[in-house]
Amino acid sequence: MIKLKILALLCSLFLLNSLYAEDYKFNNHEYKKNHIHKNLDYLNLDKKQLEKIKDILIKYRKKYDKYSKKKALKEQKLKELIKQENFDKEEYEEILEDIYEDAAELEAKVIKRIHSVLTVEQRKKFSYYLKEWRVE
Repeated sequence: MIKLKILALLCSLFLLNSLYAEDYKFNNHEYKKNHIHKNLDYLNLDKKQLEKIKDILIKYRKKYDKYSKKKALKEQKLKELIKQENFDKEEYEEILEDIYEDAAELEAKVIKRIHSVLTVEQRKKFSYYLKEWRVE
């Protein structure tokens, strides 16, 4: 009975190790240690992919500039709300939601376009650095 328990314990440890081995391998990869923000060199893109990604990022840059200007105007409205005698909580929340919705929409569009260019393996690698693509 003890041998069976030890065997079950060893098998479960082996299975747990294999489940986390992929993440451990990538987290300790040389790219992770030397990674530059929003650099896609670790994906080893071919020429076609590289051109498509460049086009996406150029369009993204233009849209992000528009978003930044719109966000600045909305933040100015938030400041004006704070200065008023009576604080309008609903309007404040509405403006904040608009800012977050615009950011989420812009981010989703860009990620969708990048996703369509990448292979399955490249998507897996890209997912580890998804946080740096957040629109703020």
